[in-house]
Formats: sequence, C-alpha cells, structure tokens
Amino acid sequence: MALDVLIKGGTIIDGSGRPRYRGDVGISGEKVTAVGVVNEPAARVIDADGRFVAPGFIDGHTHLDAQLFWDSLGTSPAWHGVTSAVMGNCGFTLAPGRASGADLVIRSIERAEDIARRAIELGVDWTWESYADYLDAVDRLPKGINIAGYVGHSAIRTYVMGERAYHEEANESDVEHMRNAVRASMSAGAIGFSTSRSPAHTTFGDDPVASRLASWSEVEALVDVMRELGTGVFQLAVESRNNEDRLDFLSRLSGLAIASGRPTTFFVRDDRDLAMLADTKRRGGRAVGQMNIKNPESVMNFQTITPFHQLPEWREFGELPLGEKRQRLSDVDARQRLVDAAINGHYVTKVNAEPRPPDYESMIVLTSMEGPNESVATVAARRGVSPVEAMVDLVLETDFEQFFVQPLATQTEDETYGALTDPNTVIAGSDAGAHISQIMDSAIPTILLSRWVRDKQRLTFEEAVRKLTSDIAQTWGLQNRGRLEEGFQADVVIFDPETVAPCMPKLQWDLPDGGPRLVQRAVGIDTVLVNGQVSFEDGELTGALAGRLLRGGSVGEA
Repeated sequence: MALDVLIKGGTIIDGSGRPRYRGDVGISGEKVTAVGVVNEPAARVIDADGRFVAPGFIDGHTHLDAQLFWDSLGTSPAWHGVTSAVMGNCGFTLAPGRASGADLVIRSIERAEDIARRAIELGVDWTWESYADYLDAVDRLPKGINIAGYVGHSAIRTYVMGERAYHEEANESDVEHMRNAVRASMSAGAIGFSTSRSPAHTTFGDDPVASRLASWSEVEALVDVMRELGTGVFQLAVESRNNEDRLDFLSRLSGLAIASGRPTTFFVRDDRDLAMLADTKRRGGRAVGQMNIKNPESVMNFQTITPFHQLPEWREFGELPLGEKRQRLSDVDARQRLVDAAINGHYVTKVNAEPRPPDYESMIVLTSMEGPNESVATVAARRGVSPVEAMVDLVLETDFEQFFVQPLATQTEDETYGALTDPNTVIAGSDAGAHISQIMDSAIPTILLSRWVRDKQRLTFEEAVRKLTSDIAQTWGLQNRGRLEEGFQADVVIFDPETVAPCMPKLQWDLPDGGPRLVQRAVGIDTVLVNGQVSFEDGELTGALAGRLLRGGSVGEA
C-alpha cells in the first residue's frame, strides 16, 4: 500500500539527541511508518533536500484555553513549528465553572493573563460546567495543533466556593469538594493540576486571584489526589523572590514533590532553584524547572499600550482611536502636555505582567530581531531631544508601527545557558494566548534555533531539537510524540537551518471584540505536519485542522 506522505532526502534530527543523518520519513494516516531509506510510493512526496526534518515542537506553558475558541489555527505558536501545546497553566482555566458563574472565572484571568473580558465573553460559547464537559468542548473544536490541559486551581476554587474564593480560606467541606473536582477532572483527561502562588497575579480590583487565598495545606490536599490516582503533573507559579521566603517555598515544594510522587514543575530563576531540582531528584522526587531562553520583556506599541500607561493623561490617550492619537501627537500643545506628563509623572513599580516605569537606558527601539538595537536613551542623545520626545518622533515617523521593548528581568547569557543545559530543566514559558498586548514569546523555538544554535553556537541542533521535543513530551507524558520513530504520531517540522528565525512582531486586530494582539511569524520553517496532515507550507498556514485533544491518563510515566 502506498504511503500518504513521503518526506524525501532530508537531514533527520529525530528528537532523541542522537547525531543527525540523511534519510526519509514515510507517513501513513496519522503515524510515522518508516524512517531511514524509504523507497515506497507515496500519494505526496515532499523534497527535504538541504533541510532538517524534526519532530513537531512542543510548547509546555501556554494559556490558549480561551483563544482556541476563536483562533482554531493556534497562532502564533503554529508559525514557529509548534504542533502540540499544554494550556491551563498557573491555575487559570475556564473550567470547572457554570455559565452563570463565568464572571468569577474571568475575574482571575482578565488582568493576570491580560485577556480582555469582552473578548472572552464574545468568543467563548460557555456550554460546560465540569472540566470533563470543557474537555469535550475542546475535543469538538477544529484545531490546528494538538492540545493538552491542566485543570486550574482558581477555577476549582470559584466553582466550589463562589465569591468566598476571593476572600476566605477553604473549610474542610470546601477542600473535600475541591478534591472531588480534581479527581473528576483527572479522570476526564486533565494532564495535571495547576495553581498560582505568585503576588503578580491579581484582579483588576487589586485583590489576589482565587488560588492565592489557598493555604499550603489546601494545595497539598489537591495534589494528593494525583498521588492517589498515580497520574498527573503539578504546575505552579512561584511565590516570592525574597531570599528567606524563596528558600522556604523551595523546601515546601520539594517536600510535596517527594511526598506526592508526582512530577512538579515551576519556573526557575537562579541557582537556588536549580539546587532544589537536583536535591529533590536525589531524595527520590521529581521536580522539573521550566525556563525561557530569553529575559521576559514588555513589548510596547503606541497603538496598544505605552510605557506611560500609569499616568492619567496617557491612559486617556491610550483609549483614543488611532486617528485621534495621530492628531493628538501632531498637535504641538497637546503633544507637549503628554511629554511633560511622561517626564514629570509619578510611577509605581507594578507586579503584574504590565509595563514597568520607563527605563530609557534598558528600553530598546526594536528595529531588528537579530539586533543590535539601540536604547531609547542612545537614540534621544543622538537626536538631541528627551527620551520621551524621541519615542513620540519615532512613533509618528513609522505611523505608529514602532515597537519598544523593556526587559522585565536581567539574567545574563551565562546564567540562562546554565539553566538551559541543566539536566532537570525544560524549555517552556511562551505564555501563548496570554499577555497578548505586552509579551511576545511564542517564537521560543525559532529563537533557540537561530540565536542559541546557529549564531551563538552554544547548543547543537540535535540538543536544541531534543529540548523542543522529546524532553517536553517525556515530562508531560505525551505518549508517542516528540520523536521521529516508527509508530509515533506524524507531527513533523521541516526547517532550513541557515535561515530559520523569528520575524518582527506585528499587531493583528482579530480578537472577538475587535481588539489587537501581538503576533509573530517566522522564516525558515518550510513545512509542518500535524498528525500526518500538512498544516503549514510556503510560509503560510494551510488551514488544515488535524489537531487533537491530548487527554491525560499516563501523564508523567513516559
């Protein structure tokens, strides 16, 4: 019988970390059926000469829970070779929750994850109550990529406790009902349980999101359900960077990972975190650090949000239509009032994923993804104007297309490399689907391949592909994914090692409420297959919707 697809003559990087080799990949239906020298006939032959052929990339930390309902293709990750993603991180999920109680669920999400309430209300058809019903709804959705999901603590809390979830600790009855909800969710196919202990996660009323009201004993009780079932990953957003509090947190988390026997994962920030991962492993537990390959950054554009958004004059400016913004900045007096407000205004440091007070020495004028990019301070000095005036000039000169980027953390390249190569970490952290007007990290795969492999040569392509595929699949128990081997699902990415790279970010006004989001395409990704169907080729998504819901069950045992 003829193959459905034959990928011919490429350089295969199979995801295991083993050396690359020249060969072919045969696909029948959704499965890889032959790897090596393949001479069988095929309905479609893809010439991969001069290209690398790898397993589809996996994004282990997204917030696509709502976006899937209005963006079936799964952009921006799909443009960067991602074929599978894990959603529901940090305790933020749309289920369990009744339609009549949707406000309680959305309240935890809208600010902490920067997803407009109106977009969720217009874009999501709330047809569920239980997490099982929600997964069934996701299963029915046409999808361009594969999706697995945690059940989230904030949603569980509001489902059980209602308004009390935002103001009280849970009583014994509440905890037992929440344990039942976790148990039912895991049985329905949740890949694990997630929560947030982060002070950065607040509502628009500056109250903690629902999961932050939970005692540590409540968290332990809910994770214990996964111990009883023998399945599931526990993910949480970290509590504190304060030295003493951080060490206490790491000690408690390590103890929970050991006691529960469940893979436990969180974002690592420094050597203390890496030491905790190694110590937990020595003591018989499994803790996995998630890490980004770049510093978190606030990406700002005057069509959406400015570095001055805290100030009343600039908040008013931000709400204007684009045409009126042009008029305001072109009017000498109106412009000067805004400039004066930005220079003399009172700023406070924010803890949410929102632009920090402007730092013109670190804030860059984004002109190239490859860099170098100049700081706003440098550009202003060369022009002989204040940094605020320089920014306004650049915005007008580019007709509001100019982006500015300010780091939210300052980790050195060597520190990032140390975490990247630690045996107990995985690459994660795109936050795709969240922070859609401020953070653009869906390009992690193409940044890794272009910057860390090709340009800096600090990793080999084999190491990088393994980190983007089988390492993540094994951590989350995504069976038969993450490798190019016979019998595995035919999730495949074909890319040009000489040109693969992220493009500049753009604004796309396609939210259900007409609002904007940051999107970012890539170059050098030639072809992507999801479950054997070509989903991307010649620089464009084909519209194929072959993605599947990946239900848990043996999660963490791969």
